[in-house]
Amino acid sequence: MSSALKKNGKGRLHSYDQHLPFVGEMAKWLSDYDLDAAFHYAPLLYRSDSWPGIWYALSQLPDEIDLLVIDGPPWSVHPFARGIADCLFDRISPGGIIMLDDAARPGERLIARRWRRDWPEFSFNFESEGSKGLLIGRKSFERA
Repeated sequence: MSSALKKNGKGRLHSYDQHLPFVGEMAKWLSDYDLDAAFHYAPLLYRSDSWPGIWYALSQLPDEIDLLVIDGPPWSVHPFARGIADCLFDRISPGGIIMLDDAARPGERLIARRWRRDWPEFSFNFESEGSKGLLIGRKSFERA
């Protein structure tokens, strides 16, 4: 993603992970390839009243997000924990996109149903190519 943003000439990648050593390794890897991204350590501490499980304690969030890729926390944390990502949906820019990885799993299918119900300003489509599926949501350009 960082390489694509560099080729495009604009945009900034913000990424979060719960493993501090991985965050350090990614910073080194990006530097080795002359790429730039804001890679942050985010321990799994945040709890939501709407979803079970725990989510990333996020810091240094951009005010507006054009693309949100959800590929964690691990399913073993709780099958519905990725649903907590909806705490970021108000930051998605008009026309912005949400991608939920592994969307064919039972927990993610339930998450998709709730997001479709709770977030009518997004249109969600399931892409079944590949073995794990991908849920893609696009925020309307119209104000809800």
